[in-house]
Amino acid sequence: MRHYTKAQVLEQFRYNWKVATMQNPALKSDKIAKRIAFGDFTDMLCKCNEISLKQYETWSNPF
Repeated sequence: MRHYTKAQVLEQFRYNWKVATMQNPALKSDKIAKRIAFGDFTDMLCKCNEISLKQYETWSNPF
């Protein structure tokens, strides 16, 4: 099974976050919400088997 790379996940998350901030401009300056959202996003990817458990456990949060 092929999993996403961290670069691919970051690209998708940045797009998703941009859309979210367009819908709710208050999120733009909320760094904590962004960090939590990235954690939730990678958790969802792991549960859907889009990234491996090892990737989920070892990737640092860049936000």
